Amino acid sequence: MTDWEPATRTQGRGLASDLRRLLTLGNPRGTLYRDAHYFTATVEVDPERMRPWLPCGIRIAEPARADVFTAFFPDCNYGSIHHEAGVFVHIQVGRRTGIHCPWMILDDDVALILGRELLGYPKKLGEIDWHLDRDTIHAEARRRGSTLITMGGTLGRQIDDPPLILGRPHRNAMGLLGAALPRIVGFTPGEHPLEVREVTGFELTVGGSERDPLDQMGLGRVLEARLHRVDLTAGSPPIPLRPLSPLFTATRLRPRVL
Repeated sequence: MTDWEPATRTQGRGLASDLRRLLTLGNPRGTLYRDAHYFTATVEVDPERMRPWLPCGIRIAEPARADVFTAFFPDCNYGSIHHEAGVFVHIQVGRRTGIHCPWMILDDDVALILGRELLGYPKKLGEIDWHLDRDTIHAEARRRGSTLITMGGTLGRQIDDPPLILGRPHRNAMGLLGAALPRIVGFTPGEHPLEVREVTGFELTVGGSERDPLDQMGLGRVLEARLHRVDLTAGSPPIPLRPLSPLFTATRLRPRVL
């Protein structure tokens, strides 16, 4: 876990200082993440096996696809240099293809709290080794002794017209505990590509455990592997779209919480 701390201290609390801190973190006119690296594989999905892991009313796009990824964030507004690994399922959002995240781990508690509380990503702490050495890339994601994602390959040609990796309409679930009903929120981050390279000689292994059952989600054959380097902005903020059943949390304890 990163040990970065701000160089200056704020004495106590006050409305003005709280708002300045919020604007520094959110920076609505600037970037939130700079040169974010997403090492991703677009894979086929068995919709019957994936559907039980999605909230009610979220419809898998056709053809059924998902992005299995590991990521490295070297520079962000809150200073946490960290890594993430997760699954973005392609879903139907009106006439567009959006994404829903049913599982994600990372190695920084600040990014975990911000992502869960503000955007509904089901983030949990894990361990991620992520290495880019010239044109060779390799990553391994683990949690509680289980190896969950292993991926590697060699960087190839630059892709001139790549698909977006994060800047698509999101539909995530929030408010999982307490008196308020769980709900679906929608938002779309701003994505500004710096460079996207294909990955050749790609290898992907997906594991699983009782608490992180990736191997039960119907993730299949790899169609394409890429390394995205992007700047990210706030985009459209999260808004509640519709409530979910009070039983949502109980039925999704794994893989969202446990």
